[in-house]
Amino acid sequence: MVASTGGADDGADEAKLMMEMMEQEKEKLRVAKTRKGQKAQNKRSRAALAVEFSDMVTADMALGLGTRVRRTYINFAYPPSIRTVTSLTPITISELRLETHHTGKVLFVKTFGTPTRITAVQNAVEDELGDVDRIAVYNADPMASPDVILPYGVIFAVKEPYYKGTADGGVQIRVDHPSDIVHLQPQDPAVPPALAPRLFELDKAAASFKAECNAAYGKKHYETAIVAYTNALEACGDAEALLRYDLFRNRAMANLCLKRHERALADALAAIIPEGCEAEAKLKELNNKAYFRAGRSAYELGRFDDAESYYNKMSELVPGDADAVKELKRTKLRLQEASTGVYDFAAMSKSVSKKRPHLDHASFTENVEVRDAGSSDRGLFAKTNIKAGEVILCEKAFSAAFGDEKQSSIYILMNLNTNQISMGKHAMLLFNVVKKMLHSPTEATRFFDLHDGGYDPKCAVTNVDGVVAVDTFRTQAIIEQNAFGCPDVRSTKKDENESSGMSRELQESSGVWIMASYTNHACVGNSIRSFIGDMMIVRATKDIVAGQEILQPYRLPGIEHSKVQSDLKEHWGFECQCAICVAEDSGSAAQRRQRAALNKEVMQLFEQHKVGAKSKPTMVAVSKGERLMTRLRDAYGTPAFNDVPKVSLAGLGMWLMRARSGQQPESVIKLASTVLRDMGYGVVEHGDNVVFDHTHCHIDSLAVDAAMHAAEAHGVLGQIWQSASYVQFARKLYITALGEIRGFDERYNK
Repeated sequence: MVASTGGADDGADEAKLMMEMMEQEKEKLRVAKTRKGQKAQNKRSRAALAVEFSDMVTADMALGLGTRVRRTYINFAYPPSIRTVTSLTPITISELRLETHHTGKVLFVKTFGTPTRITAVQNAVEDELGDVDRIAVYNADPMASPDVILPYGVIFAVKEPYYKGTADGGVQIRVDHPSDIVHLQPQDPAVPPALAPRLFELDKAAASFKAECNAAYGKKHYETAIVAYTNALEACGDAEALLRYDLFRNRAMANLCLKRHERALADALAAIIPEGCEAEAKLKELNNKAYFRAGRSAYELGRFDDAESYYNKMSELVPGDADAVKELKRTKLRLQEASTGVYDFAAMSKSVSKKRPHLDHASFTENVEVRDAGSSDRGLFAKTNIKAGEVILCEKAFSAAFGDEKQSSIYILMNLNTNQISMGKHAMLLFNVVKKMLHSPTEATRFFDLHDGGYDPKCAVTNVDGVVAVDTFRTQAIIEQNAFGCPDVRSTKKDENESSGMSRELQESSGVWIMASYTNHACVGNSIRSFIGDMMIVRATKDIVAGQEILQPYRLPGIEHSKVQSDLKEHWGFECQCAICVAEDSGSAAQRRQRAALNKEVMQLFEQHKVGAKSKPTMVAVSKGERLMTRLRDAYGTPAFNDVPKVSLAGLGMWLMRARSGQQPESVIKLASTVLRDMGYGVVEHGDNVVFDHTHCHIDSLAVDAAMHAAEAHGVLGQIWQSASYVQFARKLYITALGEIRGFDERYNK
């Protein structure tokens, strides 16, 4: 859940209110279930529905351009239909029964109202008998106009329809899976005669369709254009081979515009004209266009080897073609990134902005592989030795929703199946992922391989009636288990209100990174993630050997150990058994209570006595902190905490260092070294040299700050080599934690 901008109490109150609303909705559903199988009563007439939808559109327009809050309850889960329209038995509106999934049935309807978007896109429909009702399509592309999703006067097949009561006392045909509603053409033989128009051209020529296609494409009505291109292809005769190639080539471009890259690639390849065809004179020019569209599609799918091949074909057809030269250069850069993991992170960082968070880079995953991880199911493992600070993987998001991408609505999703609440861009992620998978079986297969928290029943990825049957409930379950919060721009762009610059949990944006999602949790892992736009950078925090599992924290270890464990248990269903957690759970109940009580005092001290450029704690507060440090160190002095990061000790040590203004450099060096050791680093000074051991470390901004305090103190003492060692160490930690060096010099006045 995205945090409130208010205080902690505001956030708690908001969360409590949301949970109460979910329980109320569940109760409504339980009451509704008592009407299961009943016939709807007191339904609205055709005229009443037409007026209702017209009034809703008018009311929506009256709200102007302001931002709307749209709250959606994710209903109790049910699977999508994986049957074709023609394999189902027709049913009429009068035969629908409340709170019932009409398995094995299909409802044919035609829209007659003005479509509108409330939480779902809704419209009025009539069936072949003239009976009327409301239909609501949930989880559809929020960026698409209601006129695109449920346009006036269009025939639809609703597969295995779900009929239910609504909050206003009415009823509706509810579609939770967008793949369950199929747009039918009037000439489709499945359409009941009563719904088909009285007149349409049965033998309309493919060439006539082409003119319609191009007109729709010219107006950027790409969905309409694709339907028209498809109709034209179906109308093509055996003697119209050349026209068929034109239609495939043009439909490829329309699919590209809609980011349906897998379909675009298939169309572009189908548009390749073989040698010896009657279009010999234009063969090179036309095939050059087709290969360009194939290359673009393959590139966007991350299939850079294929893209390079298609662009090379362009160069063979038209040597020196400017588009081919440009795209080949770009593609070779992606191939280099994907094979070597070498990126220009400085250039990447400069290119990203709030208005341009989606970057043009390849994923590097050559260092890792997915394998069985025993009780953790599957995990990510190193295929080669990786040194601390080196890149483990750098991955482009499968899908990401960013905070500055303009939206006319704020969505709140309340999942009644998991009791999870998603707000803002976290909610948008569901719609983005569903949209991407509907037209890409390959991408859907990749996504649905991720852990879904035990969701049941599962259905195989199936391409049916022209789209992938996407289970939106399972999609949301996977997102809740695998999505990462991320900054709007980059990890090094620290929010002024953040205390560390490395917080992940209060970020507004989020995304899914497929390979990174296989990483299992450990509070003290061996890797850390950072972000530049939609690129996730994962670096090693300590040396990793080939075959070792890659681990990183889902929740950063905090002073409240019990809170971390409860969060992990509630959200992911496990308790961590890493070195920190084993140590924290050790000792007698009295010892654990003592540590918890002392840690609570530490948190209260931080809250009551802020340390910053404009605020310094009183000497009384500093003395209290020193006494607290002595008691805390005694509490963590048991053998179980040897070689284990002690987050609360490190935090308190840094607070004391910042609070003691004007202290002697020798004292600063001693305290800074202590903070680093409490963070799990081995620090040994040999004359002018300082040696750092990462074996048991936990990376945090505290470690970077402590190293820079030590560097400054050594500098004051004229110990330039020791100072340089600490600066070099701090820079390495900064890059490891935040992905790049940008911002380091400004933060530390270097």
